[in-house]
Amino acid sequence: MTEKKLVQITLIGSGGDGIMSTASMILRVASQMGFYGMMTQSYGPQIRGGESAAHLSFGVRPVRVVTKEKDLVVCFRFSDALRFQKELSMAPHGILFHGAAETVIPSILQSSQGSAVLVDFTEALQKAGLPEISKNIFVLGIILKAVGWNLDIAKDCVRQVFAHKSEIVISGNIRALELGFQRAEVVVLPFSLPKIPETKSRKVLTGNEACAYAAVDAGCRFYAGYPITPSSEILETMATLLPKVDGKIIQAEDEIAALGMVVGASYGGVPSMTATSGPGLSLMTEMVGLSSMTEIPLVIVDCQRGGPSTGLPSRTEQSDLWHVVYGGHGDFPRVVLAPTDVSDCYPTMFRAFYCAENYQLPVLVLSDASIAQRAEIVDPVDATPLPHTKRLLAKPGEVAFSRFDLRSEISPMMLPGTPGGMHSIAGIEHDENGFPTADGELHEQMNRKRFKKIEILEKETASWFRTFGDLKAENALIAWGSSAGAVRELVESEPTLAAFIPEILHPFPKEGLARFLQGKRQVFVLEMNCQGQLHHYLRGIGAIEGSAISLCRSGGIPFDPKEILSMIREGGVS
Repeated sequence: MTEKKLVQITLIGSGGDGIMSTASMILRVASQMGFYGMMTQSYGPQIRGGESAAHLSFGVRPVRVVTKEKDLVVCFRFSDALRFQKELSMAPHGILFHGAAETVIPSILQSSQGSAVLVDFTEALQKAGLPEISKNIFVLGIILKAVGWNLDIAKDCVRQVFAHKSEIVISGNIRALELGFQRAEVVVLPFSLPKIPETKSRKVLTGNEACAYAAVDAGCRFYAGYPITPSSEILETMATLLPKVDGKIIQAEDEIAALGMVVGASYGGVPSMTATSGPGLSLMTEMVGLSSMTEIPLVIVDCQRGGPSTGLPSRTEQSDLWHVVYGGHGDFPRVVLAPTDVSDCYPTMFRAFYCAENYQLPVLVLSDASIAQRAEIVDPVDATPLPHTKRLLAKPGEVAFSRFDLRSEISPMMLPGTPGGMHSIAGIEHDENGFPTADGELHEQMNRKRFKKIEILEKETASWFRTFGDLKAENALIAWGSSAGAVRELVESEPTLAAFIPEILHPFPKEGLARFLQGKRQVFVLEMNCQGQLHHYLRGIGAIEGSAISLCRSGGIPFDPKEILSMIREGGVS
């Protein structure tokens, strides 16, 4: 029996089967057993019901990607699996657990050297006097026994999950867990997992939860938002966190109102933010320009999904780049950041509030559905070295207050109501005191003042990028956001490739990329959108040459390392 350091599991069912809650509990048990892990979700745009799948990957080192090939699959109904045939395949020795009513196994669930184990979930539970609804906990017991994990840890997890239920419900689920654990005695996996020390220090977080926790730790004390997939969990998490630190949260009537509240709260001196997705960001665009014109800090997290319009609400994409970098009328500076995984959301949010508060401008954080809604087992983050905010405030009575003083790129702000700090502020162009002006020369001066911030910030953020692989490799791969995990997995096994992952997209760390590209034979730009937005953007700012090859596709399914390698080989590298 071989020892596997990375295991891939998929659970497939329909609405009401408890697929996602079971997968979440597996991840929590894996965390306490000392493993790292990741869980991603696949579901359609339906509000309720329909097929769904939870994909799990866990191993002895941080997991960067959930791959297509599965070692273990649990499928309640074969008809549910057909929807996910582009997202999974069985490993050669893969094991399938399926229901008793199933007969012909679909090709996507067949393994060349594995086996299919028939389990009559309903009959087993009925014989024990348990309701069919607890079949997901029964399955949890089967999986835990199969991989050799601690039953007591799982029992504690079940008690925590169902703590709000009656003791009858809790005890019934514990019995279902034990029953599944016993049923798995007949299951022998063709691999074993390494024995590693148990730990309670790691946490299971989604990308949205990580963004919310980091924002509060970075100083955010006001949040206004409107629910929209896949960003809604940021709103929900902030609703639990902000009251504990004397912060405020409002669910607005729409995205425009939400951002208006954020601008107002920030003007009042409170670090503020919102989160949305592409359709909501479209509505917010005019007010992002207001933030830039009035030099009021704000942070927006954009959890990208397939577009345009309503698009693919439950699928991921990297197609909002042009919108956040160029969107809006007129010339106005903004900063654009992009986390690469759940852990990376934490420093990214600290940087977002640092740039917004210290430079008095809007900052947009480009997350996506893959990062936002997946859960990862992560190590605790040390916030000590992260940049902290310090808004420049004028001291009352020291000097005559001029809100938009042209003598400095970053002018002091004065909180409303401060004696001696009265000033005019509006979206119209203005003079140094905020009074409206139609003077073209003054408009040019104010534009230069606002954009000077980006010049200064570009120097300060020049090191905000990461590289992976052998820097002497002859071929370069540039990627961003959630695609970084699959890219990193690939370059660690392909010595001819090295990867450049920017942590800030605007202003882009051009000098760092230039150094990285020195001596490279071929350059590839990988991204999950139809037009190759990063590729065009980098060419537009002179960061790459015309010979660079764009590797882009939409489709809503994250990249797999094998797919990326195939795309590169089709592009000319063998």
